[in-house]
Amino acid sequence: MPDIAFATSGSTGPPVTWLRTEAQLRAEVELVHEAVLGSARFGRVVSYAPPGHLYGRLYGRELPRLHDIPVTGLWDEPLTVPPLEDGVPTLLVCLPSTWQLLARHLPALARHGRVTALHSTGPATPAAHRVAGRLTESGFRAHELLGSTETGAVAHRPIAGEHTDGLPWRLLPDVEALPGVLADDGGTARRLRVAGPRLARRSGAEAPPRDWEMPDLVAPAGPRAFHHLGRASRLVKVNGVRCDLARVEEMARARCPGLDLVCAPVSDPVRGEHYEVFYAGPEAVDPVTLRRQLGRLPSGLPAPRAVHRVPRIPRSATGKVLTTELTAAARPTEETEHV
Repeated sequence: MPDIAFATSGSTGPPVTWLRTEAQLRAEVELVHEAVLGSARFGRVVSYAPPGHLYGRLYGRELPRLHDIPVTGLWDEPLTVPPLEDGVPTLLVCLPSTWQLLARHLPALARHGRVTALHSTGPATPAAHRVAGRLTESGFRAHELLGSTETGAVAHRPIAGEHTDGLPWRLLPDVEALPGVLADDGGTARRLRVAGPRLARRSGAEAPPRDWEMPDLVAPAGPRAFHHLGRASRLVKVNGVRCDLARVEEMARARCPGLDLVCAPVSDPVRGEHYEVFYAGPEAVDPVTLRRQLGRLPSGLPAPRAVHRVPRIPRSATGKVLTTELTAAARPTEETEHV
């Protein structure tokens, strides 16, 4: 059986193909089913994650196949409400944007009472926390996975409403955390470095790497547990598409010479993460024009959520952008162009 290929989006550089064996896919599905979902028996899987993505393939195709569960694929119909009237135990395979849909159907979810939601490809959104919090007493359960194309799922935690942020992540049983590189902030946070039998093999390589360092900053929270502090790199995920803000800045400056321009990550109630562009420069370059230019970024890079013209880009003495001052300087006026 040939290995199965999964490609990174190419938004942080040239697309890279990573190969996984059938045994690795099966191992991850069974591991998550047991360790995260508690070996729950489902009568139906409803997946909003496309099967070309590792997460969508695992839980929208492999899990239903291994356990002979009917599956409804809604990745091409993201606004379609899942079946909720028949009481069949249901697993929802969610993207960040799925939770806005679920938030509009809380009564039906509460009446059903036998729904479990699995979330990945980006941080759980405020809507996810709101849904989980409102349905705590109904039997609804939600779980979040942390991982990547290169590593597969490495850790999990429940989504438990407003208390979720204080809950630690727990490593999956076959994952080992290794000492990672200290963050460049003078603190104790380290990048998450993992090892285990499910690391993917890069196309052209003879074997998977022995370990893999992820862009996630973590702090220990007891044996095999950690708190997630953010990403070490300037990487955001917009509905699962990885976007390197440094690369976007480089391309944007090439298109708009003479502008002092930066990208800032922002939280987004629908997508979980996004970014906005801030620039200072000639008044002849208006936000509408710049937004139109950035809408044609190559390699599938998502366009910014908004573009702001500001009087200046505030920086520290060492040249670092003062993000708090920068975002405070932007106001929704004629100097801002939104999606």
